[in-house]
Amino acid sequence: MRMLPALIIALAATGATGTAALAADKCAYVPRERWIPIDQAIRKAEELGYDVREVEPDDGCWEVEGFDKNGAKVKLYLDPSSGEVVKPSDWLPHRGRK
Repeated sequence: MRMLPALIIALAATGATGTAALAADKCAYVPRERWIPIDQAIRKAEELGYDVREVEPDDGCWEVEGFDKNGAKVKLYLDPSSGEVVKPSDWLPHRGRK
């Protein structure tokens, strides 16, 4: 029965590590007046080869939704002051345009 508390502690520690890693992927706080304009964020994503469909602010980042060069739907997070990619991720699990 002593294994149960150890297992709970191990699972909690694993969850905390995962949460810390997720938090590291977010953009650092930048005041809104220092953000690049939306058209510049679009240009940055297009220069990287993405077909941009939607851009909006999200959790302190520019969130860009669109398609990659293979036609897969993607979501990118751009640093609001530099336009650099902070976290690319798959947007939807299926490939191809809809």
